[in-house]
Amino acid sequence: MLTEAGCDPIVVVALLQDMEQTRSLLLGEVDAAVVEGGSTRQESVSNGLAHVTSELVLIHDAARPFAPVDLARAVLKAAEAAEGAVPAVPVDETIKRVEADSVVETVDRSTLWRVQTPQAFRTAALADAHRRSRTEGFVATDDAQLIENYGGRVVVVRGTRTNIKLTYPEDFALAEAIAGGLE
Repeated sequence: MLTEAGCDPIVVVALLQDMEQTRSLLLGEVDAAVVEGGSTRQESVSNGLAHVTSELVLIHDAARPFAPVDLARAVLKAAEAAEGAVPAVPVDETIKRVEADSVVETVDRSTLWRVQTPQAFRTAALADAHRRSRTEGFVATDDAQLIENYGGRVVVVRGTRTNIKLTYPEDFALAEAIAGGLE
C-alpha cells in the first residue's frame, strides 16, 4: 500500500528484538529502512521520523492491515493544504462517560469521529512537534494530537469502516471475514 501510494523512503519501525525478523520479511518485497522503535508509540514514530527526508510523511500502524491505497493518497493530498490530515469515520454509536461503573453523562456524538491511520503530515511540522513534546513532556495518543497541541491545522478525510484496528482477540475474526471478502 505504501509503495503504491508513492511513499519514498519507507521507514519501518520495529522493536529491537523484532528487527531481524522484520528485515527478513521485507527482503525482496519492499525497499525499506528498518529502525529501532522506542518504549512508546510516540518515541517509535520520532525514531522513524529521523530517517524521513520527504516534504510529507505518512504514518501508518501495522495494526490496520486493510487501509486502502486510495486512502493513503487522499490523506497525503489533504496534508498539502494543512500541517496534517487524518482519515476518520463518524461515531455512529451512543457514547457514555462512565466513572466507577456508573454513567455520568451521554456525550453528544454529532461532532465525534473515530480517527484511523494512515495519517499524513508536513514532515518539518511533525518533527518540530515531536521535538517540542519531548522537551515539554507532552504525551499524545496520535501524531495529529501533537500537531494540534502546537497550533497546527489537521484536516479530516473520510475513512473507511473496513480499516479496522486489530487490538482485541475478537478483532481477528472480523479481519478474517474482511480478508475473505477482498479476495
